[in-house]
Amino acid sequence: MADLELRPLGTTDAAAVLDLFRRWERYWKVPEISSLATVEEELTDPHFTPELDSRGVWSGDRLVAFGSVGHIPSGERQEKAVIGGRVDPEMRGLGIGRRLLAWQIERGVERLRECDPSIPWFIRAYEWDWISDAHHLFSRFGLVPVRWFEDMVRPLSEPLDVATPEAVEIVGWEEVPTEETRRVSNASFADHWGSTPRDAEAWTHMLKGEGSRPDLSLVAVAEGQVIGVCLNFHYPQDEEVTGRIDGWIAHLGVVREWRRRGVAAALIARSLESFREAGMTHAMLGVDADNPTGASGLYRRLGFETLHRTVTSEIQIRSRAD
Repeated sequence: MADLELRPLGTTDAAAVLDLFRRWERYWKVPEISSLATVEEELTDPHFTPELDSRGVWSGDRLVAFGSVGHIPSGERQEKAVIGGRVDPEMRGLGIGRRLLAWQIERGVERLRECDPSIPWFIRAYEWDWISDAHHLFSRFGLVPVRWFEDMVRPLSEPLDVATPEAVEIVGWEEVPTEETRRVSNASFADHWGSTPRDAEAWTHMLKGEGSRPDLSLVAVAEGQVIGVCLNFHYPQDEEVTGRIDGWIAHLGVVREWRRRGVAAALIARSLESFREAGMTHAMLGVDADNPTGASGLYRRLGFETLHRTVTSEIQIRSRAD
């Protein structure tokens, strides 16, 4: 890496990070376009310290690669450090990715060492299934594919005729206290693979994040209690590469005792209605292909079809107590 400088990123580097994202996205033909707001959101995450949790590789004043490590403390079930990064397509094959990934794993272990040793620790990476460079690099460092997630799409041209279950009311997101939606979200995802609870800071950061549309989001209530949440997003910049105007059902969860009663289907139907009224053409959602709730099958019955897949790779880290 002669003539290249390695140093932490800062919030003032957001524009350089965005430029690198855009070059990488065009090369790999990914179905999204990053925005400056998204980059700034990641750099200001309350559980992310740029000077400790990021490294950028610079060639003069041009950012040619970066790596980051994120960790939202869980305190239960499992702890996971999530690694992410990009290498400029013009700089492939120079060993930059290997050096960054080695640092990411080292930093991920440092963060996990601060956690309860009785809880399993993992380092995880998420990537589109066709990004061959990344998957090859992960395997060299011992990260193995363990889970596949599907992005599914449904056109909004045909309404979804789904009745709301008796005794259940679908209300607007802003009619329910933020802390209550967080509590129900954590409870809903407690038995989902790889899921860990979000604290108040992380939940608020996501709700205020780029693309979040609380005006299009919904909550299911029964017997005076929140039983399901459906947080929806919209990324208008993606229309340039997808040719669609997508509403994203980004975070859909129903508490265990109310599953298989039609609550999720009702939340989806109302979301699709709100998307259509907002001028969108399609609905999108992501699902774990092995979701234990049977969500994948439900979505197919509601007219969604698989469009893309991402792969989760991981390595388990031993604690000092092992």
